[in-house]
Amino acid sequence: MNSLPRSWFLCLALLSFLAGPACAQPAFRSPEVSADGHITFRLLAPKAQAVAVKGLRHLPPQAMTKDAKGVWSVTVGPLTPDLYSYTFDVDGATFTDPLNRRTKEWLANESLVDVPGNPPLPLELTAVPHGTIHRHVFTSRARGGEVALQVYTPPGFDPRAATTYPVLYLLHGYGDEETAWVAAGHANFIADNLLAKKLIVPAIIVMTNGHPVPIPAGDSRHDNYGEKNQAAMEQELLHDVMPMIEASYPVRTGATDRAIVGLSMGGGQSLTIGLGHPELFGWVGGFSSGVPTGDLDQRFATLLATEQAKTGAPHLIWVGVGKDDFLLEQNTKFNAWLEAKQVPHEWHLTAGAHEWPVWRAYLEEYLQKIFR
Repeated sequence: MNSLPRSWFLCLALLSFLAGPACAQPAFRSPEVSADGHITFRLLAPKAQAVAVKGLRHLPPQAMTKDAKGVWSVTVGPLTPDLYSYTFDVDGATFTDPLNRRTKEWLANESLVDVPGNPPLPLELTAVPHGTIHRHVFTSRARGGEVALQVYTPPGFDPRAATTYPVLYLLHGYGDEETAWVAAGHANFIADNLLAKKLIVPAIIVMTNGHPVPIPAGDSRHDNYGEKNQAAMEQELLHDVMPMIEASYPVRTGATDRAIVGLSMGGGQSLTIGLGHPELFGWVGGFSSGVPTGDLDQRFATLLATEQAKTGAPHLIWVGVGKDDFLLEQNTKFNAWLEAKQVPHEWHLTAGAHEWPVWRAYLEEYLQKIFR
């Protein structure tokens, strides 16, 4: 039997206080998605004074009303087909939906709900052949302990066969861990659906944990955490993760068959590592990235040398950001540096902010460009 997320137990404990023993077997569903895109949220909390749903993209907190049985509810929408995250605010306390087992967990725990599209969106689970998500725990010398990663293998993968595959290293953002690109990004479903349409090359996708340096208490992003974590991440990826993947999976090891891309913090990691090692990565990208800063001429001297020599340069450098993203200015400056140095690349300025719908769309496009 599958184990419940740890956030579910925390929510149940809080609701036991708010609702009493009656909350053990609620006779309703939450969330409930209608065919026209409306979502109804429900929560049993008869002792609560005020309850709201918050976090739904582009919507302010949605106040809920209580019935005679102490069940709070609200219906919102219709919402555009997509994957949404949300939490409940109960008298100022924030927690996930205790009736919804789908959660994205780490720095911020959030419940997840799909509004299906017609036809289905690329991120949806559809009736096509599916790949497999494998989970590995390994010892990282860079962090001095054990850590996990996830690996997607495409439909029909057989480790005993003679088939070999290109490999994509797919990195997450500051607030997440190695599970985020599956839980919130639906990278596996996107790959499944694109493969079924023969729009992408079958590849192995490796999703790592991007925090080899533990995050200390408080807001560490202003305490040189990024630089320290970046350096450790490069060491872990190059000297721990890649050797393990190449020893465990039938992946091809030339730069032409190796890609790296990430979002936000992971975008900065992928651009720094990928462009810093053009001999290792033939396909490099960043989504809404915390882009590399400082003396870029020095940091990417090898990249500039390969471009001047017209040999050994990446096949593709892909940089994208939303017009409402708080990292827009940084990315615009990085794009200007690439243009000034005449480094061939793709620049994508799109609608959207620092959010998963943007990154899922970027991944869908990026997958169709690499390994061609």
